[in-house]
Amino acid sequence: MKYPTGLSENEWYIMQVLWDRAPASLREICEALEPVKGWSRHAVTSFLKRMLEKGAVSVDESGKVRTYSPVWSREETIREETDSIMERVYHGDLLLMVSNAVQGRKVSEEEIEELKKILDRLGD
Repeated sequence: MKYPTGLSENEWYIMQVLWDRAPASLREICEALEPVKGWSRHAVTSFLKRMLEKGAVSVDESGKVRTYSPVWSREETIREETDSIMERVYHGDLLLMVSNAVQGRKVSEEEIEELKKILDRLGD
């Protein structure tokens, strides 16, 4: 399934909470994001409404408390967003994207080894 990109930065915060804790009530989402964002219930409700319209989340109103769950998987959504950024910003140039991602950043030995493994798998 191909997921459309286009989540706002704020919607990404909510998706992270839902991917980790779904199903989650509005209160639970607000509590999870309070230390990071400090949003009002009204703000979170507005974001959730837009996310429902995009098809990114679903709502279950069958219980006493309305709960939200992600419709889009974390892996596919991240992949689609990465592809979108790669095309939009780097015009499909993978080497330029990787170079910019690691430039000026300390890359650990573990990360280097993992990158080598990924490249080796691609070469097979």
